[in-house]
Amino acid sequence: MALKSPPDSLLHFLRQYPGYYIVAHEEPDGDSIGSQLAFASFLRRRGKQVILLSPGPWQRKEIAPYRSFFLDTLPKSEVRLHFGLIVLDCSSLSRTAQFASILEGLDTGVIDHHQPNGIVQGIVQYIEPNAPSTTLLIQKIVEAFGDTPTPEEARYLFLGFATDTGFFRHLETEASESLELLSRLAVKGVTPKSIYRETFGNYSLESRRYLAKILSTMEPYFQGKLLLTHILHEEYQSFGSEHRQSDPLYQLLLSVEGCEAVAFLREEEPKKTSVSLRSPSTLNVAAIAQKLGGGGHKNAAGYITSLPYQEAKVELLEQFRLLFGNNP
Repeated sequence: MALKSPPDSLLHFLRQYPGYYIVAHEEPDGDSIGSQLAFASFLRRRGKQVILLSPGPWQRKEIAPYRSFFLDTLPKSEVRLHFGLIVLDCSSLSRTAQFASILEGLDTGVIDHHQPNGIVQGIVQYIEPNAPSTTLLIQKIVEAFGDTPTPEEARYLFLGFATDTGFFRHLETEASESLELLSRLAVKGVTPKSIYRETFGNYSLESRRYLAKILSTMEPYFQGKLLLTHILHEEYQSFGSEHRQSDPLYQLLLSVEGCEAVAFLREEEPKKTSVSLRSPSTLNVAAIAQKLGGGGHKNAAGYITSLPYQEAKVELLEQFRLLFGNNP
């Protein structure tokens, strides 16, 4: 299935303003940060001013080197009203935490690869749920202008694709065009080996202890179709943010025989639990996340709730019971 091309209205929007704010969702990942960095570089090459914004927190190893490129706050009195706003990797400004109220009212373009959950914001949208990453949509925009990514931009784009696809593991029917687009990044000198080491290598020993702690809590439900893990607030805080790497967790658990979904609940505060959901096949975990106020795509989604862990767990299990039946 061919990915949609960027609409002419978006290309006009990107010509229209002298500068742009570029923001993405809270809890940034490689796709959101890679998209922002590559797009900012491209727009600057076209003579635009760009201000990069991210609400954080910066918990992922692969994006940590880029934190200094972003502002984490912006006084509302200093917002440049003649700028446009670009929202990446989510379709609602509400997903950008503190920036939702700060940037409200600016002309907005939305570029995202997730199925929208609710009303899509922006005067123009480029939303393609069949794309495995937002970075591929950024690449298609660059090429729609008759340009090609620079070597640095190509690296950012490959980084986002690699992290959002589990380094190609989650590709399905969109693989053909995706790999064709990636081949044009490889021509710029990007090597899968270097990106793999950046995203999935060089973990600290403490991060492995963090992973072991989470794995020790694993509980199977619904005859092993759901594997649920968690970490409570006190334990979560005992690990430094640079060691809280959970991505390898999903790779381990999704390979368990009979597993159809993985849930990881992080009690970040006494009344704040982040829930990450993954699926290895056809089960659409984004549908569950959307019901509980979040979003994502079919095989990787999540949400944040104000419930403590035990209540969040009960709420989540009820959603899976609707899928798998009453016998836990």
